[in-house]
Formats: sequence, structure tokens, C-alpha cells
Amino acid sequence: MYLQISMAKIMGIDHGNVRIGIAVSDESSSIAFGREIILNNKDVFAKIKKFVSDESITQIVLGYPLTLKGEKSEQTLSVEKFEADLRIALAEPPFSNITIIRWDERFTSKMASDSMFESGMKKKKRQQKGNIDIISASLMLQSYLDSRKKFHPGSGE
Repeated sequence: MYLQISMAKIMGIDHGNVRIGIAVSDESSSIAFGREIILNNKDVFAKIKKFVSDESITQIVLGYPLTLKGEKSEQTLSVEKFEADLRIALAEPPFSNITIIRWDERFTSKMASDSMFESGMKKKKRQQKGNIDIISASLMLQSYLDSRKKFHPGSGE
């Protein structure tokens, strides 16, 4: 019996009002890789669509920031607006089959900051906010990928 591995790349988005961190999984949807930041401006959806097309993305995991108490904040409302606009941008083929899901990202920025420090990254590089955005997107996406393995072991789903 052969193990069927789904060949689906998943994109992680860490939304920020200035920058958006992008991460992408490998084709087996097992490992997240931090990729780049996109400036959150008028071209953001065109850039995301190009990235989705170039990387053959099948799903987008959008970091959903709640407060420590699990409540909505100003940033949560900003992400919800972004999500609504992203859904509109992806409504037409060939993007209309892409699913977007929200994923709790409460501790990713702190974890990203800690991991940069622990890895020995120089202070000047740690202070470049884009690095935190990319690592946060990667940590958030990896958390999602790991949860899929936990709930559906061996299936890649």
C-alpha cells in the first residue's frame, strides 16, 4: 500500500498594517518556510495573487490575532477587513478554488523575536521589523501544519 502524499503548497500570511509576512509550506504541506514581506499598500492583492500563482498555492492560512483573553482587538478588525478584501481579490478563476482559513497567532511575534535572539542573530538584524514578520508568518503556518498532522496522522491532511 502506498502512502498518498498531497502535493499542496499552503501560504501563511501574517497581516500587519505596514508589512505582511509571507510563509509557504513545502509541497507535502509539512514544513513552513518564511519567504518575504509585502508592503501593505494598493498593490498588495496583485502581489499576493502573483505569489499564489507562481507557487501553485492551494490554501491560505491567515494569522488571526486575538487578545490573550481570546477577544477581538483593533488589529483583529483590521485582519477581518483584509480577509474580506482578499476573498474579493481571489473570487475569480483561477483563484476561486483557494481556501482561506483563520489561525490563532497570539504568540507568534513574541516567539519570532525570541527565536531570532536565541539563534544568535545580530541585534541590528533583529531590529529589522520585516524579519519578525517573516518569522511570525512561518511560525504561524508551522503551527497550522503541525495541528493537521496531530488530527489526521499519516494522511497529510
